Amino acid sequence: MSGAPAERYERLFTPMPLGRREVKNRIAFPAMITGIGAGNRPTERTVAAYARMAAGGAGMVVSEALAVHPTSEPKPFALVTYDPAGWDGFARIADAVEREDCRMIGQLYHLGRSQLWTTGDARPMGPSALPDFYSGTMPRVMSHGDIAMLTDAFAHSAAMLAARGFSGVELHAAHGHLLSLFLSPWSNHREDAYGGDVTGRTRFLREVIEAIRAATGPDFVVGLKMPGDEGVRGGLRPADAAALFTRVQAGAPVDYVCFAQGTIAPSFGDHVPDMHYPPTPYLDLQREVRAAAGGVPVVAVGRVRSAAEAETTLRSGAADLVALGRALVADPDLPRKARAGQEEQIRPCVYCNACWGEVHAGRPAACPVNPGFGLTAKEAAPVAAASARRVTVVGGGVAGLEAARTAADRGHRVTLLAGPRLGGRTRAESQLPGRGDLGRLVASQEEAARRAGVEFVLGTPAGEADVLATAPDAVILATGAQMKPPTALPGTGTGINDYLTTPAGPASGTAVILGEDDGAAVCALAELLASRHPRTVLLTPRLAPAETVPYTSRLGVHRRLSAARVEVVTGAAATGLDGTTLHYENLFTGEPATIDDVGQVVWSTARIPSDDLAEPLHRHGLPVHRVGDAHAPATLLTALAQARATAQEL
Repeated sequence: MSGAPAERYERLFTPMPLGRREVKNRIAFPAMITGIGAGNRPTERTVAAYARMAAGGAGMVVSEALAVHPTSEPKPFALVTYDPAGWDGFARIADAVEREDCRMIGQLYHLGRSQLWTTGDARPMGPSALPDFYSGTMPRVMSHGDIAMLTDAFAHSAAMLAARGFSGVELHAAHGHLLSLFLSPWSNHREDAYGGDVTGRTRFLREVIEAIRAATGPDFVVGLKMPGDEGVRGGLRPADAAALFTRVQAGAPVDYVCFAQGTIAPSFGDHVPDMHYPPTPYLDLQREVRAAAGGVPVVAVGRVRSAAEAETTLRSGAADLVALGRALVADPDLPRKARAGQEEQIRPCVYCNACWGEVHAGRPAACPVNPGFGLTAKEAAPVAAASARRVTVVGGGVAGLEAARTAADRGHRVTLLAGPRLGGRTRAESQLPGRGDLGRLVASQEEAARRAGVEFVLGTPAGEADVLATAPDAVILATGAQMKPPTALPGTGTGINDYLTTPAGPASGTAVILGEDDGAAVCALAELLASRHPRTVLLTPRLAPAETVPYTSRLGVHRRLSAARVEVVTGAAATGLDGTTLHYENLFTGEPATIDDVGQVVWSTARIPSDDLAEPLHRHGLPVHRVGDAHAPATLLTALAQARATAQEL
């Protein structure tokens, strides 16, 4: 897409009506749980997070899911609408967002039988006695009295938000939560007026919409998020979704609809497609269901990575608005920068789902790319150093790039001794199946560092003399880590990084992966080896592969490993290699076993920090700081956060 921003984004930045209101452009921030509430109430950081999205240029912001009744699991960081103690917080959110000419929409939901965060206070409810896939909990079957009670709860919640300045609400009837459980024949086996055919399965939702309309009036926007494709046998498919929406719209019309994918089942990862999915994976599906929307605005959602892809989505006829969720978490200023023609300055989301994983673990949402999530633009801006110093960063991996850019942004004169190439382990990992977005991160970091004025020195890995030649006032070591070769197989096999950076030879025999560290990269390596070898075995001491991968992405890992027919042996460790026979034992019983016809061994073992320069430089009186894997082997999220924090303290 070429030309001036106005030409490139002809549709994206065009206003449109939304019910009786208007949105200034077609960019929406969809509902994403932030995990930064407290006592089920919005905090100042919650207000700042939503205000930041509006200030960055989005036309509509949808809140995280707001529980409408105490029977929906009350985890302390989750926000609720039924507690008056939190109502002033919602008023502050609406004021902060609406003053930017951005429509603030509150998403209302009830978890139903879903127990994402098991607590003793959980009271699961559902249309039928069918267990939740994730937690295994069995819900209480809802009576007509329960349905009436929750219908009132939805209406009261909408009225409360309307009174506090929200432009509207979005009903969350997707992803296996309560309203969607009634819509789907997969989860609704009722034989009364709330089950059976399309009319029965939409009755609860239609009654909720009618009650909200009666409580809020015609100017209040009512949107709907509903299943487009549940991705489970016996569940809703696009044609079913179209029929359901037609029935809803005939009796209780809404002002916009978003067709979402996946449900709390093995397809749950579809609702937040990670970097293994192609860009805009649901365009065809959204185009299909939009045809049944009858002119009602449709919001497209799902791994739309950039303003250009959003514009393409609009021009394709798949949607009227485009939801940029994780992309706006990575850079809330994406709309403003795109409109100004500053696309090269946009921090790209890498779709690692760390944000979702942090919340799922009970922590505030966090982003490797954007450390300022939940902060105002002023709070997130780098603080100028008291005095400019000469800072030398050794190592051009993602931690080194991050530290160099942060130090330069603060006014220091920074030299980056980057070694032979930029990106380090992350660039190597970007060559694996489905990990390509990591390369976009490295390219973005390089661009940001050069823009900040960092001096790059590429070549052989820097030694003591190279560092001293830069006459630094302080040194940051970002020299990474080395994997410790497996002690049971001395001199055998190849480390994962070396395998990825060395041209692959002929593939023969069985490929064996020794996965002490069996995160997303190792599982992607298993996919790669399975495409090259007749048999691939992942041998891991863990109870299951990908335990450290966020749950939504872990489902995809298991799906792909199964599809590639990778054999996974858990709770096991190699004990030796005899010719082409690998010996291993069960760590729980000590029982020995073998793998025959081994043609390739690749290991991903514990990493040991490479910080040999620290002591020599200390002897010269230089302050030395270790970041990234040189400090302690860590995840991308932790490594980048620690690199930034270190540079901010110089």
